[in-house]
Amino acid sequence: MFEFFKRGGPSQKQIDRAVKRLTEPHGEEGPRIEAAERLFEWGTPEALFGLVKRFTISSLVITQDAKEKRMIVEMLVDKGPEAVAPILRFMRSYPQVDWPVQALARIVPEEELNGHLLGIIETVAESEFAASEHKVSLLRAILGHVTEKMSATLQTFLSDSDDDVRIAAIEAIASLGQSFREPLLEGYLEAEDRPRIRRRIAEIFADQEWPVKGYRPKMEASLPDGYVLNAKGLIRPR
Repeated sequence: MFEFFKRGGPSQKQIDRAVKRLTEPHGEEGPRIEAAERLFEWGTPEALFGLVKRFTISSLVITQDAKEKRMIVEMLVDKGPEAVAPILRFMRSYPQVDWPVQALARIVPEEELNGHLLGIIETVAESEFAASEHKVSLLRAILGHVTEKMSATLQTFLSDSDDDVRIAAIEAIASLGQSFREPLLEGYLEAEDRPRIRRRIAEIFADQEWPVKGYRPKMEASLPDGYVLNAKGLIRPR
């Protein structure tokens, strides 16, 4: 602790040691909780970034793991605006974004949250190094916070090489409602060699009762097995 007071904050070595204990998935929860409390007390941007790293691991006892992650969320919320930059830094680099989004949603107003999420999905969309796992978890985590301003960026994921990424993007776009049906229909037609993509879009249109107006001939000729178009241009299960 002398080093902490001497320098006006924890050293990087101290933070690294605490993060190592915090992200140890084996053993009792005590050392992890103690490490979390230490990082919280230090409260520097680097310490809070380390605190968010608890979301990168899952301890062996599922119920205890969830309890600890809820505790980390509460700690971040208690830090308020100070935690925003460390959370965003984490979300740009790590795929485990669900819990961080929950914390961020409780710290900032909805409009600010939407702006932050747009910035993150743009960063991930533009990165040639972003893993599919990162894209999928991010697209799923923003459900409930998707806005029309995000639609253009979300549509870029419809050409991803990974089916799971495309499906996550499809579901995010679909959450915006029927006015965004055309990008989904275009995505359907472009996915000629992707049966999972076509089936998921057909399922959404059937569930939501959205018409395929303007696309009927091509859709009718390519619907997945088990689906038909009725006279109103609605996709129905056969």
